[in-house]
Amino acid sequence: MASDRIVFNRKYAPLFRLPDTRYTLVKGARGSGKSYAVNTSLCDRTYDDGYNTLFTRYTMTSAEISIIPEFTEKLDLLGIGGDFKVKRDDITNLVTGGSIIFRGLLTSSGNQVAKLKSIHNVKRWILDEAQELVDEDQFDTIDFSIREKGAVNNLTMVFNASDIHHWLYRRFYVGVPEGFNGVIDGVRYIDTTYLDNLHNLNASFIARAEKMKSVDYDRYRHIFLGHWASLSEAVIYKDWKEISEFDYPGSLPIWYGVDWGYANDPTAVVRLCYDPDTKTVYAKEVCYRKGLLIGDIGRIIRSDMEFCRANPDAFIYCDPARPEHIAELRVNHDLMAVPAVNKNKTGRIEYLKYFNVCYCGENIRHEVEKYSWKPDPKDRSHWLNEPMDGNDHAMDAINYGAVTHLRWLGVTNLTGES
Repeated sequence: MASDRIVFNRKYAPLFRLPDTRYTLVKGARGSGKSYAVNTSLCDRTYDDGYNTLFTRYTMTSAEISIIPEFTEKLDLLGIGGDFKVKRDDITNLVTGGSIIFRGLLTSSGNQVAKLKSIHNVKRWILDEAQELVDEDQFDTIDFSIREKGAVNNLTMVFNASDIHHWLYRRFYVGVPEGFNGVIDGVRYIDTTYLDNLHNLNASFIARAEKMKSVDYDRYRHIFLGHWASLSEAVIYKDWKEISEFDYPGSLPIWYGVDWGYANDPTAVVRLCYDPDTKTVYAKEVCYRKGLLIGDIGRIIRSDMEFCRANPDAFIYCDPARPEHIAELRVNHDLMAVPAVNKNKTGRIEYLKYFNVCYCGENIRHEVEKYSWKPDPKDRSHWLNEPMDGNDHAMDAINYGAVTHLRWLGVTNLTGES
């Protein structure tokens, strides 16, 4: 009714008309303005008739605090606040009698879906932040209950793209081109990014996006362009290059990194060197075995040093969790074993990520392929700044050795970070 007072990107135009499909999928990345457009259109659509709209999020604190203010802002901007009655968890259009009813899907009692099914006269269901709903059966239960006779029934899902294992991708997006806007097989697709909303964004947000675009394009595609993530996009070290032992430099000073293990985990030892001209770290797998005593580890390192004619004072940077092992390597094996820096693991990973890294070793390769960020359990479209446990023994050994030594030398990576 009054939506022409605010200008939206034309991709959002279908939201301001009677829906022509049962399903509408509004996929947008950060800064796309999708929530603003959807919420404004819902206020406008209440003038169509007296049917109700169910607005849900998987988790929702008190609606009058978390979501009602977002809608009252839209009513005021549209100049139609006088047509609505605002209550604790719903907004009613006094002209038509149609309401927007706000509910959360997650409750401590676990029976919220049954309660939602009992709400009458609902022709439209909005599932906001739909990536948080990982139970497809729960979606189906509510889907089947949206069936008002004589009304245009519609389910609109608003979300940031998660990963390709999410049911939303499997059910609606297999074979659909990234960025598609239109209708396929009775499903309306609306896809926007921050590039469609630049006039509403501040310069610092745009600068963040452009910086990520230049240093981590895969992450940029996922976060700012809204592309579906695959496992490879969560992998931490995507650009490391495997080389043969014959390509490992023989003329650069070397040092070592050690991650302790014994019964259940392998002890990982890597030999490291650095080419400052190309900012390349080289890592070679020396040891990756379970059940080793500290004497065995000392002899393995000493043997490798003799093989490559290393400086006998080469540093061995070790996991500091076992100071007694470090002391034994120094006292009984005459090795320059020292504790590695073990603070701020995420910071150390980010520092190492922006070097060129070449490696040789089967176990290093296996770990590089699987070493990934943890998915956010609250929003699987994002990754936590925390690596997943496991597949990290050689990764830790390389991190201990490379990061501790290079930072001690004051070396900056490709982004200028030291």
